[in-house]
Amino acid sequence: MLDFVSILNVVLPVYLTMLLGGVLRWKKVLPEEADQGMMRLVVAVLTPCLILDRVTGNEAVMALGPVLVAAALGFGLVVLGIAVAYLAAPLIGLHVGEGRRTFAVSNGLQNYGFVAIPIVVALCPDGRTLGVMFTFTLGVELACWVAGVGLLTGVASAPWRLALNPPVIAIVTACLLNFTGTHVWVPEVARTTFHFIGACAVPLALMIIGASIAQIWGQERIRWGVAALSPLLRLGLIPLAFLAVAKWMPVSEELRNILVIQASMPSAVFNIMIARHYGGHGATAVQVVLSTTLVSLLTTPLVIAWGMEWVRAG
Repeated sequence: MLDFVSILNVVLPVYLTMLLGGVLRWKKVLPEEADQGMMRLVVAVLTPCLILDRVTGNEAVMALGPVLVAAALGFGLVVLGIAVAYLAAPLIGLHVGEGRRTFAVSNGLQNYGFVAIPIVVALCPDGRTLGVMFTFTLGVELACWVAGVGLLTGVASAPWRLALNPPVIAIVTACLLNFTGTHVWVPEVARTTFHFIGACAVPLALMIIGASIAQIWGQERIRWGVAALSPLLRLGLIPLAFLAVAKWMPVSEELRNILVIQASMPSAVFNIMIARHYGGHGATAVQVVLSTTLVSLLTTPLVIAWGMEWVRAG
């Protein structure tokens, strides 16, 4: 049985790697000018290699049905989270034009990738679960660009084509290889190369995330309403939907584990970029990301430890 200390030992290295990124930014070893190029490398090359390594030939991702279920849950739970936060925003005086939509998107879209991946790998080292998580992120990506950015810009103006990015293309490609049985034709040297390159994705991404958080820390005046309500929603209320699905829907063991881990995640740092580039309220996104990330240091191991036990209870 997993307990708090065991989960903390898994989660803490993730946050320490982010802290290292913050220190490197402070010491100017990792300058801000390097962020764009390094993150482009992570998204366009390293992450697709990681996906091809973990999804291609994965026995848990061999049929279309389970992939569609995972993707549908990824989409639906993010949309539900955005809706809950949108309805709650007026409680702290946020209205349209004053940060309400940004607050909704930032709380609804959890850190579904680079913070979650090492936790999944550590808790579920069989390799099957991480492959399933990438199919879950298909739905999250679609929800991000359609529901998230669509809320900020209007659905008709949302840049849907950006949902077809290199990681998504890699997931679809790997799934098609599996569905058609052609995954067996992938040369071993290619698999080894994917594994070698993909292993760089998470540590580098976590350091960039940590550096980005350090960069924005203290730049915005604290809005205590946002800082207080965001953790209650993102780390308290919204996770209940993830855990309820994990407990009462007939999903695979791998997807059940993914849902519990995703339930514990703070707001994605990517929400700040979304707000700043698509007409949102950047200061609100910063407050949501900072407050949920800080509180998640305590709540993430608690939610995972309790959630793993609860969803399996009779």
